[in-house]
This record gives sequence, C-alpha cells and structure tokens, in this order.
Amino acid sequence: MLFFVANNVLASSSQIKVTDYNTFYDTQVNSVNCGGYWDERLVRVCDYRTELVDVSYKRCHYRLTASAPNSDAPEWETRVVLSTQSCPANWTIAGPSGQAPGGVYMHQHNSYFTQQEEQTVEYNCRMETRTVWVPVDGEHCPIQP
Repeated sequence: MLFFVANNVLASSSQIKVTDYNTFYDTQVNSVNCGGYWDERLVRVCDYRTELVDVSYKRCHYRLTASAPNSDAPEWETRVVLSTQSCPANWTIAGPSGQAPGGVYMHQHNSYFTQQEEQTVEYNCRMETRTVWVPVDGEHCPIQP
C-alpha cells in the first residue's frame, strides 16, 4: 500500500512523492520529531503506456574547405538534429599540429529521415480523492515533502 506525501498547499500541477508505507509510517507518522495530519486531497492521477512514435530528423552535411596541407580530416562531416531545428553553423578545425585554422567545414545541404522511438504517454487521466500526509514541521522530518 502506498501513501502520498503532499505539501501544505497542494496545487493541481504539483508533483507528489511516493514512499512505501512502512518507511513512511516509521519516519513520519510515528516519529516524535515530525508532526502532521492526514487529509483528503483531490489529485491528478494518470495511467502510462509506452508507444512507438515517428520522429523526424535532419542530417546536416558539411564539406571541408580551405584545409591545411597534410590534413587528415575527412572531406565530409554530418550532424543530426531534429527536423524542426537549424543546422549548426560552419566550424573551424585545428591543423595537423594543433595549429588553427586547419580547415573550415561549410554547410552544403540537408537530408531528412524518420525513425521510430519509444515515448511514454499519459492516458486515462482523472482527478481522484486520495488520503495524503501533510507534514507540519517539515524541517524535523526525515522524509521531506
């Protein structure tokens, strides 16, 4: 059985900590250093599930220009960002002996791809009445609200 620990004033958007009953009872309710009271509060409760969603990405292609002699940097580089984001700016690389600049990667073009990723989503959300422990002297309680 789980009990919820809530702040004195619980807003509907507040997060509530969950502690197992035995730990909670021994450290909060049964402790002489921690006062408080039980109260019924309306809290938002949801079920959760994992879904596969399609996520769109942009692959930004860069070409090495003005490279230093003896540079072993690859001619092409890519960076991947979400399709709604901008590609990173051009950047300068160090030369073979750490000298700068060794070359500049200039943005050339983009390609796009989509992949499926797991995402946890809420569903069946509802307001329920729950019994919560409201600590009075939180600074003396082993478990903070």
